[in-house]
Amino acid sequence: MTQASPIVRDAQAGLTLVEILVVLALLSVLTGAVALSFGAVGRGNSVVQEADLLVARLNRAADEVALTATPMRFTWRDDGYAFEVRKDEQNWSRHPVPILGEVHVLPAQMRLSSQQSGDAVTVGADLIVEPRQVLGLSMTTDAGAVVGVSFDGINAALVEGTP
Repeated sequence: MTQASPIVRDAQAGLTLVEILVVLALLSVLTGAVALSFGAVGRGNSVVQEADLLVARLNRAADEVALTATPMRFTWRDDGYAFEVRKDEQNWSRHPVPILGEVHVLPAQMRLSSQQSGDAVTVGADLIVEPRQVLGLSMTTDAGAVVGVSFDGINAALVEGTP
């Protein structure tokens, strides 16, 4: 029986194809992990996603008013917003629908503002907004992106061409 001689590589032969593929696979896994760790931070569309979420919640709250005939109040600050329902003639309480009952806090780089005075609107059982004007909100980022949202008591929508 003949014995196979061990393969001896020349020290200056370079890298094999398998070694290069292993390095490329490791780099791609690390790159994917880094990309996932950043998530949506810094993406320009995150303000649009937050505005879409606000529109969906305003529409859901208006639907609840229409179905239950219970007045709803929408309050906002520069860093978030909340929905409340009338508890009695003088008091408001958290909205009973879980997705509306929690205060929504905006990401750190975003702000919510309105050209209107005050920081709340009420939608009555008749779906009329008090004060009696369409609510116009602007969601802005530190990077300068601006998305508008309008709400008339029945429908909320993104505003096209927001400056």
